[in-house]
Amino acid sequence: MPELPEVQTICDELKPYVINKRIVGVKVFRPKCIGYPSKYSFVKNIKNKIIKQLQRKGKYLILNLSDAAALIIHLRLSGKLLLFKEDEHILPKYERVRFYLSNKKILSFVEPRVLGRIYLIKDNNVPDVLKGLKTLGLEPIDKNFNFQYLSQKIKKRTATIKTLLLNQTIAAGVGNIYSDEALFLAGIHPLRQANTLSQCEIKKLTKALKHVIASGIKSKGTTVSDYLRPNGSEGTYQFQSFVFAREGQPCRICQTPIEFAKIQNRRTRFCPNCQKLTTVNY
Repeated sequence: MPELPEVQTICDELKPYVINKRIVGVKVFRPKCIGYPSKYSFVKNIKNKIIKQLQRKGKYLILNLSDAAALIIHLRLSGKLLLFKEDEHILPKYERVRFYLSNKKILSFVEPRVLGRIYLIKDNNVPDVLKGLKTLGLEPIDKNFNFQYLSQKIKKRTATIKTLLLNQTIAAGVGNIYSDEALFLAGIHPLRQANTLSQCEIKKLTKALKHVIASGIKSKGTTVSDYLRPNGSEGTYQFQSFVFAREGQPCRICQTPIEFAKIQNRRTRFCPNCQKLTTVNY
C-alpha cells in the first residue's frame, strides 16, 4: 500500500499541477529517503529541472525531467505525495522531502515509516538499488496480461497463490489489498499452492485481477490507514471491498465471518466458505 490504483490516482491528479513546471528548490529533511544518488548530488542536480511528463509503472511514480533526467518515487507501505500552495504554510507531519515548483506549489513527500524512497537518475541509467523497476512483470490492466501469461508464470510454482500475486515480477502493481479482493472474486483460498489451480480457476483469477484493479482506479484508491490523494482527500474503494480490512465482519455473499491468516508477514483476508481450501489439479 499504495498499490497500482493509488499510484495511478496520484499520477492523474498531480499532472495538471506539475507538468511543464520547474523545480525551483528542494529541501531534504530525511536523507535516508533519498535512494540515489547522495543527498548532496540529489539537491544539486534536481534544481531548475522542468517536469516534462508524469507516468506510473507498477507501484513507481516516474517524473521525466528536462536534460534526460528522471525522478522516480517509490511510496512503499505508507508514503504519500501532498500538493499545496506555498502561502498556505502547511507543515505535514512526517514530511521527508519538499519540492518547490515554479507555480508557487509545494509537492511534499510524506513517509511515516521512512521506507519510501526517491531516486534521481540520468539518461535512463537505472542503478542497482532500483532493480525492482527493471524486473517488473505485466500489470493486470495490460492487454497482454491474460490466461496464457498468468498460467505460464504460476502453473509450476509450489508457493501459495497469495505469495505469487505479491511478486512484482508476476503481477506488477498488485499488493495486499487487491490480491485479497481478486482471490475472493475468483473463489480461491490464498493458501492454495499455485500449481494446484485449474485452468478455469486461473482464468477466473485473471478476470478478477483486471476487475479489482480497474475498480480501484475508478474509486480513486483505498484509504484504510496512510493513503491520501494529493489534495488530502481519501479514496473510496474500502466501502466496496469484499474482504480487505473486513476481518470478523460477515461475508457480503454468504454472511460467514471473514477470517485472516499471516502470509509472508502480511495480513491476508478471506471467506472460509466462499474460498474453501481445496486442491484441484489440471
